Amino acid sequence: MASPSQPSAAAAAAQPQQQARLLYTERVLDDSQQDTGVRVLHLNNPDSLNSLTNDMAAEFTSELELLRADSAMRALIVTGQGRAFSAGGDFSFIEERMAASVQDNYQVLHSFYSTFLALRSLPVATIAAINGPAVGGGLGFALACDMRLASTTAKLSANFVKLGITPGMGSTCMLPAATSHQVACRLLLTGDLISAQEAKELGLLLEVHPPEQLLPAAHDLARRIAAAAPAAVSATLQMLRLQLPQHVLQEAARLEAKEQAVFFKRDDIKEGLAAVKEKRQPRFKSTAAIDPALAEAGRSSSAVGLRIAQSTHVKFSSPQRSLHRGFPVLRSHARRWLHIGR
Repeated sequence: MASPSQPSAAAAAAQPQQQARLLYTERVLDDSQQDTGVRVLHLNNPDSLNSLTNDMAAEFTSELELLRADSAMRALIVTGQGRAFSAGGDFSFIEERMAASVQDNYQVLHSFYSTFLALRSLPVATIAAINGPAVGGGLGFALACDMRLASTTAKLSANFVKLGITPGMGSTCMLPAATSHQVACRLLLTGDLISAQEAKELGLLLEVHPPEQLLPAAHDLARRIAAAAPAAVSATLQMLRLQLPQHVLQEAARLEAKEQAVFFKRDDIKEGLAAVKEKRQPRFKSTAAIDPALAEAGRSSSAVGLRIAQSTHVKFSSPQRSLHRGFPVLRSHARRWLHIGR
């Protein structure tokens, strides 16, 4: 790609092959046809609004291996072909989950989410260029990127509860990390569809640009990252990602898959899907209740938090030294695990 808006001859020649794939990656070249170190990963199923499917997941796994082997890569942009970034799971995927057993659902969903969230394992910064709707799992995939830019025409929604199911793709972990607890509650408990500008105000997006300026802006940001010292950038990025460690995210995705596997077998998803197809408001009949499995998960999380606190090995010789030495350590762990500032 010779410039952000003009593909190179090699890229143009590769178009027929790329069109047959559900996703593909391009190198970005400068005006003298030199590699900038920037790569662009295109979700390439525009007819279904770049829905995340099992077939796309299989291609993504292969593509990720190629990206990991690309020693010249310095930054990765992720965007969608056509008018959407990604609409998440399509109707056929949802209907397959409704027909399958709870155990089968858990295995499929856990593998599915783990596959796409592996994007965070790349040693370079990732930038989502959200060119249109990012909904459900599609929004979750964008959240897996380190930074997010969007077009003024983009709409974002974590619409799971509107369908009658619990969230997936690590959304219950990444949304509060990207924004705050109350913003995550609002978006995940309502399924609200919000504009790019509102998403920026809520902290979900770094920048918002007119459609024709989105990719150039993403390229500019990526090139500035690529121009810095690669080893230092990579190490800094790893430290930043420790604020939301991969194992914490994967555990959240596992718990989400476990819950979704059950909810795909309930009446609410049938009503939610019917309401979408009939373009009407859903009429859910379930009742609010404490989920024993989630209560147990909460107790396990508390035990993990206690072990973290104990692992600091702070020794206090007096109440004054306790205050002096203990609070900085506790604040440090609070920032890391609860994502709060000073």
